[in-house]
Amino acid sequence: MRDDSHLTKGQWREIDAKVIAAARSVLVGRHVLGLYGPLGAGVRSVELEDATGGKVRPVEVPVLSTDFTLAWRDLQEAERLSVPLSLSKVTAAASSVALQEDELVFLGNDELGVRGLVGTPGAKTVKIRDWSQGENAFADTSEGLEHMLDAHTYGRTALVVSSDLYVALQRIQPGTGMLESQRVSALLDGGVLRTPVLPKSTAVLLSAGEQNMDLVIGQDLITGFLGSSDLNLDFRVLETVLPRVKNPDAVVVFRA
Repeated sequence: MRDDSHLTKGQWREIDAKVIAAARSVLVGRHVLGLYGPLGAGVRSVELEDATGGKVRPVEVPVLSTDFTLAWRDLQEAERLSVPLSLSKVTAAASSVALQEDELVFLGNDELGVRGLVGTPGAKTVKIRDWSQGENAFADTSEGLEHMLDAHTYGRTALVVSSDLYVALQRIQPGTGMLESQRVSALLDGGVLRTPVLPKSTAVLLSAGEQNMDLVIGQDLITGFLGSSDLNLDFRVLETVLPRVKNPDAVVVFRA
C-alpha cells in the first residue's frame, strides 16, 4: 500500500525515522518491561494467566493508532523546491501512539479489558508519604523492595513516578550531598523513570523480569498509507501491544 502514496523511498525512510525517534523520546514502559515479540500483525490474541493464579485465558492484543494528513500543497512545494518534506505531523502522531502505549501499560483500558500495572489484581498498594519531605521516598521504596524479597520475587527493579513526584525527588538530602532521586536510584537496577500518564502522587515499583511481566508486541510501530482525500494524503501510525503481569508480587503501587 505504500507504493500507492507516490512518496519516494527516501521520504518513507524519513517518515520511519521520525516515528522511531518520536516513540523513543516518549516511551517509558518499554524501558522497563521485557518484550515478547514482534509476533506479527496477524496475531490477534495471546494467552494470559490470571495474575492471582487463576486459569489461562486468551486476551486480544489491542490496536493503538493515530492518523495524520500530509497536505498536497506541502508535497508539491517540497518537490518543486527540492527541500525536505515537513514531517511535524508524523512526529505528533507517533508521540500520540507512544503515549497510548504507556497509558495502556500503566493505567490499562477498561474497554479493551486491560488492567494495567497500577490496577494489577493482587498487587500491593501503599499509601504514599510526602516525598518532598525527609527520607520518605527512600523509605517507601526500601519497604517496597523488602516486600518483593519477602515474596521471593526477583528481577530488574525500577521505579516509575508521576511528574510531580519526579520534581519532588530533585532536592539535596541534608547531610548526604546527594539528590534524593540519586539515593533512591541506588536501590534499583533500572533507576527512577517518569511518565506523564501517571496521576499525581502516584509511583509504581516494578520487578520486571520476564517471569513477572512483559509487553507483548504483535505489530511494532509502523506507518501505513490510508488513501487520499481532497488531493491530500492520509496515513496511520499504528501498533498492536498488550502488557501482561504474571506475578502480582512484582508490582508495588504508591498512591495518595
